[in-house]
Amino acid sequence: MSLQFPLGLLALIGIPVLILIYIIKSKYTEQTIASTYIWRLSEKFLKKRKPISKLQGILTLILQILAVAVAALLIAHPVFTIPDSATDYYFILDGSASMNMQANGSTRFERAQNEICKVIDSSKNGSTYSLVFVSSTTDVVFESTANKEQAKTNVKELKAGWTDTDCLSSLAVAQTYFDEHHSSEIYLVTDKEYVTGNLNLVNVSKSENNCAFAELPSYQVIGSGITATGKVVSYNSDAQLTVELSVQRKGATAVEKVGETVVNAIAGQPVEFTVSAPVTSFEVLQLGIAEKDALAEDNVIILYEEKKMDSRQVLIVANDTINDNGLKESVYLQNAITLAGNASVEVCTIKGEGGYEEKEQKGELSKYGLIVFNGVAPEVLPKNVAIWIVGVEGTMTGSDLQYLSVEKQLNDGDYFEPTYSTSTRVQDASFRKGLINVGEGGKTDVAVEKYVKYKVPNKFTRIMSVGTDPVITAGLNKNNDRQVVFAFRLGDSDFGAKVDFLLLVRNLINYSFPEVIEETSYVCGDTIAVNVVPNCEDMVIISPSGKNTPLDTFETEVCEVQLTEAGTYTLSVRRKGVEEAEVYYAFASVPEAESRSEEGGVFILTGEKKHEYADGYYDDLLAFLIVIAVLVLADWGVYCYEQYQLR
Repeated sequence: MSLQFPLGLLALIGIPVLILIYIIKSKYTEQTIASTYIWRLSEKFLKKRKPISKLQGILTLILQILAVAVAALLIAHPVFTIPDSATDYYFILDGSASMNMQANGSTRFERAQNEICKVIDSSKNGSTYSLVFVSSTTDVVFESTANKEQAKTNVKELKAGWTDTDCLSSLAVAQTYFDEHHSSEIYLVTDKEYVTGNLNLVNVSKSENNCAFAELPSYQVIGSGITATGKVVSYNSDAQLTVELSVQRKGATAVEKVGETVVNAIAGQPVEFTVSAPVTSFEVLQLGIAEKDALAEDNVIILYEEKKMDSRQVLIVANDTINDNGLKESVYLQNAITLAGNASVEVCTIKGEGGYEEKEQKGELSKYGLIVFNGVAPEVLPKNVAIWIVGVEGTMTGSDLQYLSVEKQLNDGDYFEPTYSTSTRVQDASFRKGLINVGEGGKTDVAVEKYVKYKVPNKFTRIMSVGTDPVITAGLNKNNDRQVVFAFRLGDSDFGAKVDFLLLVRNLINYSFPEVIEETSYVCGDTIAVNVVPNCEDMVIISPSGKNTPLDTFETEVCEVQLTEAGTYTLSVRRKGVEEAEVYYAFASVPEAESRSEEGGVFILTGEKKHEYADGYYDDLLAFLIVIAVLVLADWGVYCYEQYQLR
């Protein structure tokens, strides 16, 4: 035994103080009696109990001394060493979506938390506890914690996620720990079956019955009604499932059921369904499985109507230079943007009546979402509008480009052969979406006679290059506006005659007129790309649980947000000068693999397990508290008895 606070024994000084008080205290008590006769009777009665009368004083002193001694020990905090009884506990806790399945009023995750707490409670003091939580990410929540209550509190604070999670992502972390602690007790707490080695598997699944949508449903509005189709599945047993179709009509706030269908599902086999309703106008479509099961969150799919920009106003500013084919470049650009970009295009010169400078003075530029400068541009670019710069020789304030030179072939008939970028970044690849003339290494059959050489910031995406010189780039300029740069004019290239030109124009128009979100249906774990629209002041995304996350829109084109909760996300977008925010919705469904809750795999830690344990200890002072309480009560009882006998 050792003492954690040895100075606590100074409280034993109270023992000689008690003895001194006992010696000097008065042994007589003043009594008021009614008569001599009553006094004699009372004295006679006390003589019969004389043995107890002699002991009661010394018994009280002994009890008080014992109480002081125990109190001193409590203050000194004795710790009793228990050899070879403590160990290191390492828990791997599954936080995937399937752990939210319920049975008998508790979820799998809650049962997992209770199992871990039971192991901690049954362990000897001196043990340590570590926990790895596997959810949308794999994180070490706490490590080598010796405090039982703190460890249990940390476990209880965790919540299961909604992503498709594989506990095998923690295998490397667990192996590293096992290599350093061969005598540790490692627990994998999950709802899936794993083939394990050198660890303890705790399966909290109760084979709950669950049904869900096997895939994302689709719908069509045909004639006077809507028809939705998809597949549902009952994973554990045969079931009769009712699929309900509900809509939120335009201008309404509530969702109403407008149709349903019943299908007979065989265990584990997806079955198709079709449900129709006489509805043609709505804002929200919801499909749900009416029957209750272990996981309600995968019984609902919500499809939101995608919001598209109503108009795409484009202004082309040019000097209308005639090329070799006798076609005006501005007219050719106008037709390409109108056709490929579904835009409304207006053409003007930079000076003169109705020209760019006049429109700028009259404040008419604000109605355009994109301004294309074809071969000519002002010294200072306009703000809060997408910009295309086509073959402009010179530096423009705000463009973030530095003009260097004009590159030409020395011999007639020679030309440059540009290539596409082969970057695999999602944003970069979006510019090449659908292109058909992209060979190995980004090669094309495009010929360019001359181009403007710019020094382009690294933050710009290089779409097409001649050698190391970028000739088509896109990115945010100094005004934080989306900008596309063609270093060559169409008249100096045959690119305009290629099919890829219209396809690229389509992609660049989509880039210049970005939809806030391209899709409205996702799966938990997906990353949603939120486009920063022109004049954007702030964006806030609200998760299904109500968590508000402001998005950083400064000097970026796209904000990426990982969807970690099942349900509807609300995106609020506020533009400069507009009081009312635009609202967009996206729905994240439960991953199908988590609804199925399939087998886990192989989780084996390599190496030889040893059984070397540390010394544990016992420092639970509850027993001491009970003893001292009994002594105090006993002393009080003797005192009360003494007072009663003297009456």
